[in-house]
Parts: sequence; structure tokens; C-alpha cells
Amino acid sequence: MSLLLSGGMHFAANPQGASIRFRFTETIRPGNGHRRLMTKRSMLTHGLVSLTLLFASGPGCRSAPRADSPAKTSYQKPKTPNNSMPAVPAPLKWDDVASSYERVGAYVCLYEKEERAISNGEQQSIRLSFRKPFDVRLEWLNDRGKVDQTAVYRQGANNGKVLARQSGLGSLLGTLRLDPNESLALEDSRHPITEVGLGKLIERVQRDTAMPGITSRFLGEETLDGRPAYKFEFKAEADKPVGGLAGAARSVIWIDREMKLPVKLELYNATNILLERHRFKNVLLNPKLTDKTFAL
Repeated sequence: MSLLLSGGMHFAANPQGASIRFRFTETIRPGNGHRRLMTKRSMLTHGLVSLTLLFASGPGCRSAPRADSPAKTSYQKPKTPNNSMPAVPAPLKWDDVASSYERVGAYVCLYEKEERAISNGEQQSIRLSFRKPFDVRLEWLNDRGKVDQTAVYRQGANNGKVLARQSGLGSLLGTLRLDPNESLALEDSRHPITEVGLGKLIERVQRDTAMPGITSRFLGEETLDGRPAYKFEFKAEADKPVGGLAGAARSVIWIDREMKLPVKLELYNATNILLERHRFKNVLLNPKLTDKTFAL
């Protein structure tokens, strides 16, 4: 979300000053326990978090590996007698994933997100609520599991603005109304809030599968949070971006076997450095969400 989703788990300002995370308070230093209220302008520059893809979870942000750290998985490659990796037939097509999403009217989850371009890939944890056609509520969680700040976007409402507000004393500043695509919101961010969610992720993958110069293969099955998931890899030739992300040459996507929906995405550059990681945990499908959920 250019407005809303990139940056550090603790929602600290980018040391280089370019962060646009949706942040109304700033942690001065890890461990000192002090926060200060930022000016409205500073709030905007540090508070607009790019959202991407959208997608939050349980209690609290914990310190997490940076985006360029290796991912820990339980995946094991299937091996032939000569220890080479054979071609493995995919157990499902992306049209199957799209069909599964068509049966989803709403969902809530814990969205964990890292972007190397924002605060050097610190993780942030966001409680995500989504209702079709495109209503989004994002609640950033601090290290105590409490909501630090909230952003709401409703397609066709609020004159196309994102409503954003800080919790606690920051609420005295009131609710901000921001254009999700304005230059200030997009500075040093990759994804506006209008691109958040599982549906947008599926759309990007479908575009990749239809694009010449991008190949895909099924890597096998592994377990994420105790749930079996199918693992796919996409690679691009030359300078074609994978997932619509400039500089991304390869992506790895995990599909929950039971839900048939994406639950994790990693994007790498040509030298195999992790650029972004998006994780959707504790996904609850088709909860009853009312208009009150998407109001501030």
C-alpha cells in the first residue's frame, strides 16, 4: 500500500528518511521503549505504507529475519536414483486457484510483510480484513500485539481516499484522508493499498503464466505452519519483471493444499537476493464482515 504496507515490523522510520510506511509514531531506538508523536507532515512521509499484495495475524510483531535472510522451510526435493530432480507434474492449475478465490466473499488473516526497499526488509505484522468487491481494513500491530495504527479503503467510497488513523494519543490528530496513489504516498514504496489482497496476488500470477519469457514449474510440497502447501517457481528471461515488480527475476509461491489459495510469496532479483516476502497466516474464509469493519 503505497499507502500502507511496507516497512519494519516495529513501524520504525527508515534510517535513510525515505520510508513511507503508514506510521504516526516512531520508535526512537530498539529497546529504549520511548515513542514520540510526529508532525502531520512527518506522519505522512513515515506513515504511508505501501501495500502489496495484499495481505495479518495474530498477536504481536516479533523480531524477524530481514528480507535478505534465507527462508526456513521444510521442503525436500523429490530425487531420482541418480539424485537429479525430475519434472514433477503440478497437482493443480492456476485456473483452479482462481476458481477457489471466486468462492471467497471475505477473509481475515495475519499479513506479515517484508520489503528490502523499505527499512531494509524489517518485518511488519498487520491484521488484514478484506471483503469483496474491494473493502480493506489494515491494523498494524506493535511488539505487544496492540494496534498502533489503522487504515481503511473502500472501493467507490470516501471519494477514493484511504482513511488513516493512529491509536492512543495519536488519535488526537484525527483521521487523515489520503490519495492512495499520490506522490507522497508512493515515495519509496512499491504497492498502493489498492493492490492489497489475495485476489491481486492471483491476478499477477495469472499474468505471469500468460506472458512470453516467464516460465514456471512445480517444485513439490512442503509444510507451512503445520499445513501442507504446493510450491511453485516462476523465472523471467532478460529484464522481464516477475509479479510486476521491477527488478524481480524469480518468484516462489506457496499454495495451501486445502484452501487452494496462495499463502506465501517471495520475490528475488537476478542475483538471488530476496526483495520482498508476503505471508498470509491464520486465514479465515467467509467471516461475516459488516460496514462497521471498514469505517473509522
